[in-house]
Amino acid sequence: MKPRPTGFLTLAEELQSYILSFLPYQDILHCTSVCKALRQTYISSSELQYITELGGQQMLSVPDTDLDNHTSISKRLQLLRDKPHAWFKFDIHSSKIVSIPEQFHDAKTSLADGHLCLFNEDEQSAKIFPILPRPSQQKIERDWPPESLCSIPNAESIEVFMDPAQNLIAIACVIVDETLGVDDERLFIDLGALDGDGGVHPEAAGKTLFLSGLPKCEAGLYSIETWKLEGLGSHIAFRRSLLVHDGSYSFGEEIWFVQIWDWQHSTTSNCVLSDSLMSPNVGESLDFCFLGNDRLLIVSKDLKLYSIEDITQAPRLLACFLMPVSVTGIQCLLPMDDIAHSSRLQMQAQRKMWTSDPKNRILSLITRTRDATSSFAFVISTRIFFNPVFHGMAEIPWERWGPSNARVFMHNWRCRVGVSGNRVLQAFPTREATAEDHPSEMDYKLHMMDFSPLAVERRQGLGKVVTEPSTIETTESAETLTTSLPYVEVVSDRIFGADQVMDIWVDKDRIYLPKLNSEEWDSDDIDEIEVIEI
Repeated sequence: MKPRPTGFLTLAEELQSYILSFLPYQDILHCTSVCKALRQTYISSSELQYITELGGQQMLSVPDTDLDNHTSISKRLQLLRDKPHAWFKFDIHSSKIVSIPEQFHDAKTSLADGHLCLFNEDEQSAKIFPILPRPSQQKIERDWPPESLCSIPNAESIEVFMDPAQNLIAIACVIVDETLGVDDERLFIDLGALDGDGGVHPEAAGKTLFLSGLPKCEAGLYSIETWKLEGLGSHIAFRRSLLVHDGSYSFGEEIWFVQIWDWQHSTTSNCVLSDSLMSPNVGESLDFCFLGNDRLLIVSKDLKLYSIEDITQAPRLLACFLMPVSVTGIQCLLPMDDIAHSSRLQMQAQRKMWTSDPKNRILSLITRTRDATSSFAFVISTRIFFNPVFHGMAEIPWERWGPSNARVFMHNWRCRVGVSGNRVLQAFPTREATAEDHPSEMDYKLHMMDFSPLAVERRQGLGKVVTEPSTIETTESAETLTTSLPYVEVVSDRIFGADQVMDIWVDKDRIYLPKLNSEEWDSDDIDEIEVIEI
């Protein structure tokens, strides 16, 4: 008798499936493509198919959730497979209207975890409430009456960040001694629980985060000050910028400062970045965003990637990606939906089966050229910032990193771009504008663009696959930009006025269109939000 064969294929199918489940999804697909027996194992295993579906959609599994424990693998697989096609079937005409309280019509407005977050700096008041909540959604609703936000005596709130997933509110407060100059003001970050009574957040290291090394304006000069407060997981970052002028509003430079804390472990931080750059116009020329737990991206005339793994020291520069045009008025837009980060509260609150992979998401940069003749929307795959090939490089030319990892579109500066995971929602004019056209007089359609590789592969007749390179001209130097990141595009059949697309928010299954309560093009007052279910 011939000896019986030994090896992997002699194992029971259940063992083969178990062993294959430890491989990256690309290797699972490779194994099943070269071996008929393993192909049959794959077809019989919902778990292997679920792993490859997660990888193909660039998602991560969220372990130890109630949904995960009570939903079978086959059901999760079907839900995940239905997910890429949801956007291609949405009814843009079916919507509901949510009103905003009158005292917050001109407030700073943001969306987080299905909640509307409002902050009225003039009245020193704030509000948070869920937008058309689902029965299973964790809901937080609270009002902060005027003068009740900051717990620090004689302080004014200048910026507010709310994170319902972590039950967190962070408030940037300033104390100004009227006997001293503006540069002697003291800044603090006050932490609290959204549903609390003003005490210490249960996960926080303390009540107040302390700033250090704030930028100052030289004697005899003046400045316009701007701020940004942002958080992700256990990290909070605060940016302060001073646009310096000589009294005639002829701007020379922007002095900026960014400090990052691990608010769950310390109230102080040595993780500080500061610099200055030329700023000939009013309009912020610097922004930042978190790329997962351990990376921070500073966006200005170029893209500087920093490691913030060690919060006890200054961020470490990993790479500098050069931009193809000189830009100002920068907005850095990351998805507003879930992102993978370690937080027990976040996982309990969101109760999701999967979450976006920060290494495979879409980042949108809205920019204006310095001569103010053009605006662009850069759509960039975040995978480029996790490629170790570029780490340690002081300057990476656009030609090396940009064209195959980005798309660049002409953009109406007053219209926002919505980002969710690998999807981008942008308003484009229904016709080419002429020199006589004012942006407020144009009509627009919404274009949903899905940059997930599986969306491109599996469109099944839904949407238009765009794989060919596209080229736009930069009026600044009459040069051209050619980019080729593949995507699937679906265009709405509904026509929108300019005032209906001034702001666009999008999460995993809804579109939110804030409505202006003024006919003036430059107004930011919002009195209601149109919510479109996907």
